[in-house]
Parts: sequence; C-alpha cells; structure tokens
Amino acid sequence: MTGTPPSAPYEPSGDRPVAGGGEQYPSHAGQHQNPEPAPVSGAPEPGPVPGRHQLPGLAGYPQFDGPGAAQYGSEPVEPPLAFTPQPGAPQPPAGYGPGTPQQLPPAGMPPGANPPPPGGLPPGAMPPPAGAPPAELAPKQGYTPPRETLDVGAALTYGWDRFRLNPIPWVGMVLIGMIAWLVVTLLVNMVDVQSLSAVVLLFAVASLVVWLLQAAMIRGALYETDGTPPDFPAFFGFVNAGNVLITALIVFALCLVASIACVFPAIIVGVLCMFALHFVIDQDQNPIAAIQSSVRLVVANALQVTLLALGVLIMTVIGTLLCGLGLLVAGPVTAIATTYAYRSLTNGLVV
Repeated sequence: MTGTPPSAPYEPSGDRPVAGGGEQYPSHAGQHQNPEPAPVSGAPEPGPVPGRHQLPGLAGYPQFDGPGAAQYGSEPVEPPLAFTPQPGAPQPPAGYGPGTPQQLPPAGMPPGANPPPPGGLPPGAMPPPAGAPPAELAPKQGYTPPRETLDVGAALTYGWDRFRLNPIPWVGMVLIGMIAWLVVTLLVNMVDVQSLSAVVLLFAVASLVVWLLQAAMIRGALYETDGTPPDFPAFFGFVNAGNVLITALIVFALCLVASIACVFPAIIVGVLCMFALHFVIDQDQNPIAAIQSSVRLVVANALQVTLLALGVLIMTVIGTLLCGLGLLVAGPVTAIATTYAYRSLTNGLVV
C-alpha cells in the first residue's frame, strides 16, 4: 500500500491537497482556535498587545509633569491646597508645615531626638537629648528659682501638726536632754568641785550631749518635712557627727565672745547661726561653709527669721514656766518649725 501519510490530528487545518483530492480535515472555528471578532464600525483599531515579559506603557504608573503634579494613568490628580496662615496665628518654623517635606534627623541620632538648628551645631557641641525643651524655653545658666516667703504662723502650725501625729519619739528625745542636763547640775551642786577646770569639764560634757541631741532633733525634723515620721533610732541617722560637733563648738565660742560685750550681740550671733546645723546635716557642708550659708540665708530674710526667732523664744519661755514640762511640747514644735523655715527658704522639700 502506497500513499501519503495523513497530517497530524492537531495541526491547523486548511486547504491541503491529499491523495485522491479533497480535504482531509475541514476548517472549523472554535475548538483550538481563537476566533477574531468582527470589527465594529467606528471603533478605534486595537493597538499591539504587549507580550508576556513586556512592561506596559506609561498608563497605570505614576507620572510627574512638573513639581507636585502627580498623575496616575491619564487622569491627573489635583495638587494639594496652598497653606495660607490665618492672621494672628503662630507661624510654623522654617522647614516645617504643610507642603514641606519632613525633616529627618541625621544618621546616628536616636529616634525622637530634637533636630539640629538650621545653621548646624557649633564645633564640638553635642545634640540636645530626646525630650529636652527648646533653647528658648531652657533655663538660663546661673538662673536661681525665686525663694518662697516664710509664713511664721504656718511654720509653727506645721510644727504642731507634725508633733501631735508622732509625739512619743519626740518626747523621748526631749526627756533624754533634760535628764542629761539635770545630772550635770546635780553633780556640780552635790560634789564639792574645787577647781574651775573640773566645772568647765562637766559643763562641756553636758553641752556636748545637748548639742548632739539638738542635731538629732534636726535630723528628725528633716524626716518630718520629707513626709516620713521618724522612729527613735532615725533621730541618730546623721553620719557627720564630727562636723556637727565642730560647728556647734564654733557657734558656742562666737556667742561666748559676743556675750562678753553684751547679751544682745550674743543673741544676734545665735540668730545668724540658726541654720548652721541644718546645712551640715542636710547638705553635708563643712562647719565654716555651713555658718556662712546660715548667715547669708538669715540676712536675706531678716524680717521673717527675726519673727520666727521671737516665736521660738516665746514658746520656750512659756514651756519653762510650766515647771519645765512644757518643753516636752515646745521643744519638738520649735525644732520642726525651724526646719520648716529652713526648707522653705532654701526651696527644699516640705510635705
């Protein structure tokens, strides 16, 4: 048998001559062909279809025709409205505001840090930390906040209120001081002391105990102004007992020298050194610096401190007239009131 083999079954059919004439497979549109639709009258001719790996044309991608005129496809997007400041409204700083690109911090600056000024930082200067106030709001160098005015009545009332809330440790401290002074007085009266040096030694020991107790009461009063009622061991929480004793000795010597001239100069020296132990215990100053700080503070607030000293003197006299028992209340109240005055005049903490 001879003849031409038939064509592949999936070849496109057409007018193909075969042996014996005629067509082996007639041409039918549909099964494996994409028929082309008939052109519509008046429609534009279709352009070339992009291939599989061919990027589309300009349509569908944002194009820019001039600054700020973004386009998507063939439809332009309206530009942003121009920023018009209102009369009297605060103006934004240069480099900020609507229509202005965001200024990013330089490389290496942590997020949230303030950007450098427009002119840049001076040589060797560090950028301001994150959250720091602007330069125009930062406190000026050498600025000192204004001192509060001292209300003598408020100081004494504060001393009484804090004492009545925690009376037992305060009464115990006053009793220790009274007992120490009575013991020394009885020894001088009962024992026949022939030499002056022995009397001076006894009173020096008594004064030492009284000074330490005074410093302990100031320590307790500082606890009260901090809002922490002290217990008995807390009164002896100071660690600079040496400076306390030296300061007290210097103040005692100054008062003694001033009393040789008259009693009034001794009172003035005592008032000027009223806060010396406070500066030693609270701020750990040396004796000379503490006395100088006390003098400056008293001179700067002479009227208020003088009224406070008069109030303390009146309460002490009244407590002494009540057979000394009134000192159990007057001593703690005046100690707390004096410490309240010290903290108020130095802008310290008062709770």
